[in-house]
Amino acid sequence: MKELAEACRANDVTDLIVVHEHRGTPDALIVSHFPHGPTVYFTLNNVALRHDIGTYQNTTVSEQYPHLIFDNFTSKLGDRVRDVLKYLFPVPKEDSKRVMTFANEDDFVSFRYKFDSFYLIYLTNQLV
Repeated sequence: MKELAEACRANDVTDLIVVHEHRGTPDALIVSHFPHGPTVYFTLNNVALRHDIGTYQNTTVSEQYPHLIFDNFTSKLGDRVRDVLKYLFPVPKEDSKRVMTFANEDDFVSFRYKFDSFYLIYLTNQLV
């Protein structure tokens, strides 16, 4: 891991994301911002991979940048975690129909992904 971080710094990489898995199931996520941090570690639970969901098996992945919704990231730590996640994604175009929601409840962050024009109505006052 140390060599990987040094290679990222040497090549002006801004973020390193490492997904740890056990027997093919993701169970941890490390996000490190370069050159001076922060680095955050997330434990993953109840992960549903795209290829495991029957309705998505024969579809393609959208390349639109998502609108982001952050719910209940109100503490100083919540602000920090929100910023780490927010800066992983480029700014979306106004007409993007892709929405990602990160909801914090009792220090458990739930993630939802939607691709639907219905959610754009909700975005009006929720965008970060």
